[in-house]
Amino acid sequence: MKKLIIGALILIAVFVVVLNTGIVAGQALDWVKENPKDPDAPLVLYRTARWCDIMGSDQRAESIYLQLYQQYPEKAELCAPALYYVALDISNSSYATGVRKQALPYLQTIIDKYSDQEEWRTKAKQLYDEVNYAH
Repeated sequence: MKKLIIGALILIAVFVVVLNTGIVAGQALDWVKENPKDPDAPLVLYRTARWCDIMGSDQRAESIYLQLYQQYPEKAELCAPALYYVALDISNSSYATGVRKQALPYLQTIIDKYSDQEEWRTKAKQLYDEVNYAH
């Protein structure tokens, strides 16, 4: 019985850590801060932001995506999707046209700056048109 209780407590602790985006993101951001020149740092930021996004921490995800873009703008393969997800989260956050249009600059950046990222450029153009021309 004692082993069962200890096992359950360990399982609960693992779920708390894994599902708590603040803990995971904090550790990842600390690592990137200590290792900004590491070639894996941009990918760590991207994956951390995706995790936060998937877990529903949109504001934290947006912050990390934007940090990625600001620190490593040359990483087109990561920045294009990062900016797209920022724009997508903004456009999905409200039905108000004014709020949704705040996504447009991010989409325009993908279209203009990351045109070599064809998949993300296409997605950005489609979302841009959807947001810009919605009534």
